[in-house]
Amino acid sequence: KGFVVGTQDEATFGLIPIIMRGWARRGSHPVVKINHKNECTNVFGARSSKSFVYFFRKKKRQKQFIEFLEKLRQRWGRYLLFVDNAKAHGGAKVRAYLKKHRSTVKIEYFPKYSPEENPTEQCWKPGRNALANRVLPSLNAAKYHLKRTFDNTKAMPKMFHYLRD
Repeated sequence: KGFVVGTQDEATFGLIPIIMRGWARRGSHPVVKINHKNECTNVFGARSSKSFVYFFRKKKRQKQFIEFLEKLRQRWGRYLLFVDNAKAHGGAKVRAYLKKHRSTVKIEYFPKYSPEENPTEQCWKPGRNALANRVLPSLNAAKYHLKRTFDNTKAMPKMFHYLRD
């Protein structure tokens, strides 16, 4: 069996509101209720032509990236993953993991400063839309809305043509 080809990225979502368009009577002074807690969660996501895999973590470091790589290995088996040049994607721990799993996990890097080439970047927009204009009482509430969106294949953007199997 061949390699699954995918792309990976991370995003941060929090309780500070995402204000999108709204409406109000002309001349009125609308008030936006917000949750003042500056709590957030990070989402690691990977996209192939057939699926979107994600998980939530408090931090975005090598340890969490390796946990995500392992989750992908269990889910996809053998895979080639394109990643950006984030600090968590390099370092001794990541190199050791890749060496240990060199027959099943391959990583290639996108050119620096080229988020437009990464299809996973487009997966965060529906998540931000799901949280927009909401007063979220807790991170669990935010995660609930994000999970509903990320699990809905119709809500996810179409995959770029160059990553089809």
